[in-house]
Amino acid sequence: MKIKNKKAAMEMTVGTIVTIVLLMSALVLGLILTKTIFVNTTENVNTINDQVKNEIKNLFAEDNTKLVVGLGGQNTAKVKQGTANFGIPFGFSPTDPLVWGANKRGCTYDVKADEQTTYCIKNGWPSVGNSIITGTINVIFDQVDSTNGYALIKITVPEDTPPCLQRFRVIVKCTGYPAETTTGYFDLDVIKKGLF
Repeated sequence: MKIKNKKAAMEMTVGTIVTIVLLMSALVLGLILTKTIFVNTTENVNTINDQVKNEIKNLFAEDNTKLVVGLGGQNTAKVKQGTANFGIPFGFSPTDPLVWGANKRGCTYDVKADEQTTYCIKNGWPSVGNSIITGTINVIFDQVDSTNGYALIKITVPEDTPPCLQRFRVIVKCTGYPAETTTGYFDLDVIKKGLF
C-alpha cells in the first residue's frame, strides 16, 4: 500500500511540475506577444515595404480617411531622447487618383511643427523643424502606386531635448487636375533615455 501511495504522490508531483512549466511558458509567450504588439505600433520604421503599405491600406479602410499615419489608433510615437532618424510612415489616398498625374508627382507634402506653448518647440526643443531629416516643404512621396502615395518622415530627437510632446501637421497638396489639399497629424512623445 505504501509503494502505491509513494508512486501516486510522485506522479502528482511530476504532473504539478509539468503544469507549472507549461503555465510559465504560456505566460512568457503572452508577455512577449504583448510587448511585440505594443512596440510595433510606435516602432521606428526604416523603409516603406509591402508590409508597411498593407498596414496603411488597412488603416484607410478602417478610418475612412484620405491621409493616415502608420502609428496605430493613437497617432503617437514614443521616442527616446537622442534617437536619430526615427521613421514615421504615412499614406495618402486622394479622392481622384488622377491628381497624381502621369509621372506620379502631382502631389507633395509639407510637415509643420505646431507651436502651442505646451509643445516641445516652446519647451526645450526650439529647432524642431531642422530635426526633420526628410524635408519639410514640397516633399515628394517615396512611392506611389495606382491610387495611393506612401512616404516616410524621418526625425532626429536631440539628446538634450527634455521629455515633452510635439504635434506635427502633415499637409498634402495636389496641384494637378483636380487640385486637392488634405491635412493630418501625428504626435511625438519624447521620453527619457533609459538603459534599454
